[in-house]
Amino acid sequence: MKTGNETLNIQSVFYSPKIDRNVLSLDQLTLQGFTVRKSGDSCKIYPMFSSLVVNLKNEASGLTKEEELGLNEKRRLQDLSNEDDEFKEAYLNSYFETLNVSSEDDNDWNRLILKALEFHEFADCKALIDMLDDREYVFRYRVELQQKFDEMVRWFLNEYMGITSRPVPPYSPSQKKTDLLNLFILVA
Repeated sequence: MKTGNETLNIQSVFYSPKIDRNVLSLDQLTLQGFTVRKSGDSCKIYPMFSSLVVNLKNEASGLTKEEELGLNEKRRLQDLSNEDDEFKEAYLNSYFETLNVSSEDDNDWNRLILKALEFHEFADCKALIDMLDDREYVFRYRVELQQKFDEMVRWFLNEYMGITSRPVPPYSPSQKKTDLLNLFILVA
């Protein structure tokens, strides 16, 4: 979509040859991760978790300003994630070495089912969401469900919706990772 000097790509749109206008649904835009600011009889659309930018292409890189911001954000978050993962791994290894853990959990069918769950179609997403109705189950398998929920959202946005410009899960301006499972349960 072109507005003045800016170009904004909106994924998953329908082509209707008999309609002579572009029709945008506010709900669909927000589902795809856009923020819409209205002012009088006009509105401004820009990607969520982003500041307003002029989306011109950089001659050197061939990327738009939004694509460059997304790429830089992904790189920065990967670097932060690597540091966090190393710290977590060292901490957890030292913690579990002090415990007397049996291998009974290896035969826990619920954990095995969660580990085997993959996302290839929308019905797979629904299967995971249906599991979240049981609060006791969510409490017991929170870690596994949190990982699968992030994986599901990543698949839905990247593969199903074709949105790849932003990292999943999103981070707040203060560099805190958004806990999508908690957010979903709170909203549900």
